[in-house]
Amino acid sequence: MSLNKVLKVNSNNELLSFIINTTPELATVIDLPTQGEDIKPIGKIIMSNDRMKNAFLNALNLIGLTVIDRNYWENPWEDFTNRGTLNFGQSVREMIVDIANVYDYNEFANNPTNFLSNVVPEVYNYIHDVNYQKFYKTTTSDEQIAMAFNTEDGLLDLIEKIVGSLYEGYKYDKYIVDKYMLCKRIVDGTVTSVEIDKFDEMTIRDRVAFIKNYSSLMTFRNPNYNPAGLRIATSYADQIMILNTDFQAQLETSVLATSFFRNDAEFKANLALVDGYGNHDDARLLDLLGSAYVPFTEAELTALSNVPCMIIDREFFQDYNYSLDNTAEPSGTTRSGNFYNPESLRNNHWLHTWKVISTSPFKQAIVFTLAKPAVTSVTVNPSSATVNVGQSISLKATVATTGFANKAVQWSISADPTSGEAKVEVNPTTGVVTVPASYVPAIGVVKVRATSIFDGTKYGEANLTVAGTPTES
Repeated sequence: MSLNKVLKVNSNNELLSFIINTTPELATVIDLPTQGEDIKPIGKIIMSNDRMKNAFLNALNLIGLTVIDRNYWENPWEDFTNRGTLNFGQSVREMIVDIANVYDYNEFANNPTNFLSNVVPEVYNYIHDVNYQKFYKTTTSDEQIAMAFNTEDGLLDLIEKIVGSLYEGYKYDKYIVDKYMLCKRIVDGTVTSVEIDKFDEMTIRDRVAFIKNYSSLMTFRNPNYNPAGLRIATSYADQIMILNTDFQAQLETSVLATSFFRNDAEFKANLALVDGYGNHDDARLLDLLGSAYVPFTEAELTALSNVPCMIIDREFFQDYNYSLDNTAEPSGTTRSGNFYNPESLRNNHWLHTWKVISTSPFKQAIVFTLAKPAVTSVTVNPSSATVNVGQSISLKATVATTGFANKAVQWSISADPTSGEAKVEVNPTTGVVTVPASYVPAIGVVKVRATSIFDGTKYGEANLTVAGTPTES
């Protein structure tokens, strides 16, 4: 059974029939109940035998792998965030090949050996590791289980007590972590931001027409809508539009099928709702992510609250369920169990889940904002420091932006203060500065610059003083 299946039950008898049918230990000795039949005798048989009771509890846990149609909440993003099951290993390698290089025929027409040269394709890859290992736990008593057979809705209520808290937590947590990761990508500027100028003055149809234009642009190969700068395209069918509830309400009442899909049904199939980009369950996220959770600032939350919608590639999220049973069956993606404590007469129920929860650096995504994307300043920390020859220092750049402009920087040595062949080096992406052991300073200070990738006119600098005696090579 998987989370995608729906189990609709209308009575205790129907639920008990399902449990017996799916549990060999019970099916061999217990007849299926009929509608209206008193199920107390069946409960007495089950509760009087430890093996049957454990089988019954295991069946209750497994029912959580289905969605019981009884006011259970469904994760609206599950369809496009979940990429499948990871059966073996601890990571997923995402790979993409850029388009081939082009050459001028006349340039090589008279070169008889050029055909022997190899051309290595531009292959990009990114490793997504298992980074989410959680479990949920709840406790019930023998009295609660026995009572489930004595009341009209007892079994259904028992499911809500045992299974509900486990699986509802499981689904809710997945949603808020995915939402947090998406918003972190937006804030960090690794999602292309597009300003909807004079948003408040536009009609809802004008807003949709504006968004439709960018949806159409995404169907053409271009490097503008993914942080890797690859020339990729996303078809309409593979575009997911995530709207806040306010924008969705306006859309459905005023526009319906006037967007980039052929009819209302197809339009809704590619829509997903978010309960606002600027609100997050901070306490729960801290429990889930620990030190990896970085709360948004008030300014960031305000800016996120003004996001009406965004468009992502269907494969933007790279979430994989790790098969805890090492099987290809969907039921292996979680592991449930229970333990009976004969001293307290209580049953502890567990649900374990391991996942890869990640996003792709290669897939297209656009966020629509009400502010103009811009870089206002770049500062480097520390702005001055002393570093010994043969040592390294890590510099950090803080980029202040509006409209979710890209915060990435390119690091460089702004001047060449070195002498001879020994040169100070800086990693262009990480900001790690290395002074060779043989470095002989020509001047006292090395200037290191962090230049905004979004706006090359904005940069920050750090002055590094080199100390120590060079080592002869």
